[in-house]
Amino acid sequence: MKDSDRPLTWTFIGDSVTAGTWHTYGARSYPELFAERMREMARTADVFVNTAVSGWTVQELDLHLDRIALRFSPDLVVVGIGLNDTRHGTAGLADFASAYRRVVRAVHGTGATVVVQTPNDTLPTAPQHVVDHLPRYADQIRSVAEDTGAPLVDHYAVWTDPASPAPEHWYAMGCHPGPHGHRAMARTLLDAFGAWDPASRSGRLTIP
Repeated sequence: MKDSDRPLTWTFIGDSVTAGTWHTYGARSYPELFAERMREMARTADVFVNTAVSGWTVQELDLHLDRIALRFSPDLVVVGIGLNDTRHGTAGLADFASAYRRVVRAVHGTGATVVVQTPNDTLPTAPQHVVDHLPRYADQIRSVAEDTGAPLVDHYAVWTDPASPAPEHWYAMGCHPGPHGHRAMARTLLDAFGAWDPASRSGRLTIP
């Protein structure tokens, strides 16, 4: 991490998966697990703020970015959004990408780093609009990352890897990861930062 000796402020923004409520059944969410690992790495002065809201789309992030992220003067903003946006189908892809780019560029304008993430995959029992359209929305997020130079964490690619697809017990229901799914997402995010260590205390949380 750049400027690793300086205390950093992180903000996690997005939807219910990033909020980590309800479907975790009291277990820690992936932002909490990420923060725990940072503290294990002696980043005890870093501050982690999670303002994700269940049901939100990228349009809400764009509209409320000052309130949910920029007012904290973050050094890094981690975005987890896209599942709810799929309700707009293929007709909403262009608007989704435009709003996402505005969010990334607004954060970049403050000098902060933005990390964009594709969502996790879903079960067939997820809302039909998610099942039908999520792959295209994941592609749009990849395009936003490429266009803006934002680091990409591709959870969707991990969960849909033909060689090792996400097992059903990673899900709490439909499109929401449960405790094991959040551990898997934390591992992917930590790995992207070069911070994953299976021998660490947080790394010993099993991901069966």
